[in-house]
Amino acid sequence: MKIQRFRLGVAAAAILINVFAAGAQAQDAPVRPIDDSASTEQPVESIPEPGASPAPTEPPAGASTAAEPDANLSVTGDETNAATQVASFAVTKLKDSPAVVTVISGEDIRTSGARDLIDILYMVPGYFVGQDVQNVVGAGFRGLWGEEGKILIMIDGKEVNELMFSTLQLDNGFPVELIERVEVVRGPGSVIYGGLAELSVVNIVTRGLQGATDATAHLVYGEMTGANSASTGYARRRVTVSGRYVVDAVPGLSTYASLSLGEGQRSVSQFTDNMGATASMEGGSALNPSMIQAGVGYRDLQATFLYQRLGNNSIAPSGFVVPAPQVTTFDSYYGELVGTFRPNSRIEIVPRFNITYQRPWQASDPVNEAFYYQTSVRRIRGRLLGRWAPIDELQISVGGDAMFDEARLLVPAQNPPVGTQLLFINGQDNIAYQTYGTFLELYSENPFLNVSAGVRYDHLSTIGGDLVPRLVLLKALGPLSLKGLFSLSFRAPGVENISLQGQGAPIRPEHTTIFEFEAGLDLPGKQKIAANLFDIRIDSPIAYTLDPMNPAGQGYINLGKQGSRGFEVTYSVRAPSAKLEANYSFYAPTFADNLAAYTVPGHPDQFMGAPAHRVHARGTVWVWERIGISPSVLILGPHFTRGPDDPASTPGNIIRTATEIPTQALANLYIFKDNLGTPGLSLGLGLYNIFGARYEYVHISTSGVAYTDDQAPFPGLDREVMLRLAYQYEK
Repeated sequence: MKIQRFRLGVAAAAILINVFAAGAQAQDAPVRPIDDSASTEQPVESIPEPGASPAPTEPPAGASTAAEPDANLSVTGDETNAATQVASFAVTKLKDSPAVVTVISGEDIRTSGARDLIDILYMVPGYFVGQDVQNVVGAGFRGLWGEEGKILIMIDGKEVNELMFSTLQLDNGFPVELIERVEVVRGPGSVIYGGLAELSVVNIVTRGLQGATDATAHLVYGEMTGANSASTGYARRRVTVSGRYVVDAVPGLSTYASLSLGEGQRSVSQFTDNMGATASMEGGSALNPSMIQAGVGYRDLQATFLYQRLGNNSIAPSGFVVPAPQVTTFDSYYGELVGTFRPNSRIEIVPRFNITYQRPWQASDPVNEAFYYQTSVRRIRGRLLGRWAPIDELQISVGGDAMFDEARLLVPAQNPPVGTQLLFINGQDNIAYQTYGTFLELYSENPFLNVSAGVRYDHLSTIGGDLVPRLVLLKALGPLSLKGLFSLSFRAPGVENISLQGQGAPIRPEHTTIFEFEAGLDLPGKQKIAANLFDIRIDSPIAYTLDPMNPAGQGYINLGKQGSRGFEVTYSVRAPSAKLEANYSFYAPTFADNLAAYTVPGHPDQFMGAPAHRVHARGTVWVWERIGISPSVLILGPHFTRGPDDPASTPGNIIRTATEIPTQALANLYIFKDNLGTPGLSLGLGLYNIFGARYEYVHISTSGVAYTDDQAPFPGLDREVMLRLAYQYEK
């Protein structure tokens, strides 16, 4: 099967080469220099002397200093952030990146009034959100649910998916005030990142060690207008401080630290479960985040630390109203040491060491013991990347990756089991896995055709190996940029995916084949329009299922096929006193074999909870005394949640139905003023969901046998008024 897929990719590559070659006689732009200042393994902060500008220290031959920013780059933020490395080991301009990439600058995040990562992801074509369990919201992409292991999220290159189930916890979890930019690969990333980057990659780049000595402070308060009481109706309240100190007496030495403490809740609306029970989410949908960052850098060596905690509760942790809110916490610790060594002007070596310790999905509430879960997981990871520039037009990157995972029960399992506290698949209270990987990438820039070719092989203990190639061809014809991509990617199962595998059905990685084509056109007046086509096919996706043979009553199995096909369009224009960004996304299912949990009865043109049509538009205009006014609107086309079972259903033959959620428009307005009375002081006022649309998070995987066994949608994104006060001191 792998050989057939690889041959298919080679044939597709040959077709793409012929297409691009037809325009080869057009005059191309000169070879663009590449910024080698960044760590070449993952898109973290650049490695030059901390405290200095991000210019490279000593790039290899064939890769000179960073290019001048292109004012017409397809980037939704400040054009000076156009250089990106999120999709490759090579640093490139955005339009030359070997993937479809969106970059959202910190400036655009700030001026838009974005409140959390959900607001930011809704700026990116193709993304949608839905509910998991226990008041957790995850993301999907291009119609495909990606909550468990299909979408990788990183903070400064540190992978922050929890490692037991590989899930995401999106909203209110990270202070947007500390974000310098968000880089999103709208497509596969397994060749670079491995088994958690099957569909997309999101890298959050924070302020970090690079820059001058400064300090910031932020106060945020948001109130939901439908609350019964002002004291319990808050949507968010958060204080965030950060500071960076450059030691002038020791050139190249700097330190950085930040602290953020907050409280929030998802909604104050009334929730009704599928059995008709109701409860208010006011006080029963808490989202309480905290975060600590610290780092020290000396020249080309950096050591950083990140701590994240999310405490939440839910009046309906599995979609059904319970007597008292169920409390769940997520604690995560991340440490990293990374350096860059250059034996000569053409060779660069980047070793990286990471340690991760997590306690996800912690629930010790005796009231709702069905959710009892007390485990930990630790990952020790070492990576080594070497890059060689034998000639000016070619960069060769090669390296290895080793991960050592160990999961452990923090409280012994009981017989009969309590909640989901079960022994691992080996019958013990601890288990260990190892993953070894190697990768190779060639990136060639020349006037005829830019080519990026890469391959990665990972071997997972007890699971087996995966080989994933990628080929990308890029061609610039004056203002027109063309990009064609073929890639295989995979999703590696998490610890609990393996432990809860179906009886007699060993879990194995799922495999994805992706084709993409993008065309971008620079227009006069700092305008840009881009469109891309995609085709995604997932073989043997890992699916959650109710399994009465499993002691937990649930499990994971590989099922059938799933896929989507569609297109996305983006447009941007910038002027001295205004800017506008807009995008449209469309997908249609191509495969849904043996995957009833994601299908919509009677509507084969959509997957559950994922709008086929989606529009996002936002703009900013500066008026009197440089006051910024930023309206935005998110339009979600009709989509579906599970409806009551057909009256003709019998216990042995459940006939499912679907309930349509009509087109919704969520309109926001954010008004802000910088340098308010004194340099560095800013004030912002935001109004969100102005027209009070009844937004609901749909449970994407409808796994309950009967309608009354399944999770009902729960409300969110209520109408909110938010005040933001910020101050930045610069030395």
